[in-house]
Amino acid sequence: MKKNEIINELDKINEYLKKCMWMDFEFAQMNASNVTIGGRKDVSYDEWAINIDFGNPYYVTTLFSWQLDNSNPFIELVEGDEMWYIINKYQVEEGNYIFKINAEDFETAPIVIASKSLKVEIINEFPF
Repeated sequence: MKKNEIINELDKINEYLKKCMWMDFEFAQMNASNVTIGGRKDVSYDEWAINIDFGNPYYVTTLFSWQLDNSNPFIELVEGDEMWYIINKYQVEEGNYIFKINAEDFETAPIVIASKSLKVEIINEFPF
C-alpha cells in the first residue's frame, strides 16, 4: 500500500471520529494476517459503527479496550525519530507502516501497530 493511500485512510478515520462525541473500541479480530479494531457507540450495542483493518500486522502493543479521546487525532502515522526508535527497538521489518492510536485518559498514545496496510469501513455514517 502506498503512503498516500495510508494517509487517505487515516484522514477518513480521523474526520469520522471528530464528529463523534464518544466511541468505545476493542479488537474485533486479531490473527497473523489481519487485526481489526471495532468502534461502537457503547459496548452494549451489538453493531459496529467503524471497523479499522490492519493488513499483515507485524507488531502490536495495546490495551484490550479503550475509549475515544476526541481532543486528539484518533490515529496517526509515526514518522521521524519516533518511527526509527520503534523500528530499531522492535525490529520492525521494511514495508510496514507504524501507527499510534490515542485513548482517553492516556497522556501518550498507548497503542502502537505496525502493518503493511490500513483500511477503514464506516458502517454507521451518523452514530450520534
